[in-house]
Amino acid sequence: MLLAQIIGFLALSLVILTFQSNKRKTMQHLKIIASGLFFLHFALLGAWTGATMNIITAIRSYIFKDRFSKSWAGKTLWLYFFIIIFIIAGIFTWEGYRSLLPIVGMIIGTIAFWMKSPRQIRLLILFSSPCWLIYNLLVHSYAGIITEIVTLSSVIISMARFSQKA
Repeated sequence: MLLAQIIGFLALSLVILTFQSNKRKTMQHLKIIASGLFFLHFALLGAWTGATMNIITAIRSYIFKDRFSKSWAGKTLWLYFFIIIFIIAGIFTWEGYRSLLPIVGMIIGTIAFWMKSPRQIRLLILFSSPCWLIYNLLVHSYAGIITEIVTLSSVIISMARFSQKA
């Protein structure tokens, strides 16, 4: 349990950096690493829906990072593919109704990270993050709870910070 939380707190530090970046590709690189760490975190907690959603997110972020630079990664098919994969993964890792939370959170997150604008990404994360916050409470992911509180705060701060520069 302690190792799971330590790994979760390492992922938390990368999540903070993700939303403080104003470059989409940097956001995606940081998200890949954070998602890999959260996969380990949730797996160690036995929270398999959360773990599975995060490993899929790492793959999604890897593809989405090249959305605007490589034609194969820019196909809208990827957006729908990942939404469907999250739903299927949620069915296979069903832990009861609490599994709906990361599924919905990841669908919103997928739409968010498909967006070109970091501002649009941040805005949609304001809707996906509460889903994860509740799931983390239910699976006793202390690092995850703090991550979502910090994510929400970080997104709000970065939105204010970057809107002043515009």
